[in-house]
Amino acid sequence: MAGRRSTTTQPEVGLCTGKDCRRADGFRTVQRELSSACTVIELPCLDVCDGALVVVSPRDEPVVIERVRNRAMALEIVDHVVNDAPLPGRLRKRRLGGSKRSKALRRLDRAL
Repeated sequence: MAGRRSTTTQPEVGLCTGKDCRRADGFRTVQRELSSACTVIELPCLDVCDGALVVVSPRDEPVVIERVRNRAMALEIVDHVVNDAPLPGRLRKRRLGGSKRSKALRRLDRAL
């Protein structure tokens, strides 16, 4: 289901698997929906929890989205990643910025 380096042609998304993110409402649903269409890279705790935390395009220009908690949000991320659809407004509002984003990206670099 997940791995550090992908050999598939599926798009990749990162999913924080720290204990707080795993406990978040809907984590398993989000994980299942993302893995149905994408290669899910299980990331260690990114330490900016307001989980579940999803990293879109983890190897290019990462977008870190917090509080992804239901199937509809996971499907919107899949649509964005697979079909290059724009992120809907509610997901754009949940993108991390500033120091929290910088911290998450530093930890992401170490994990990959």
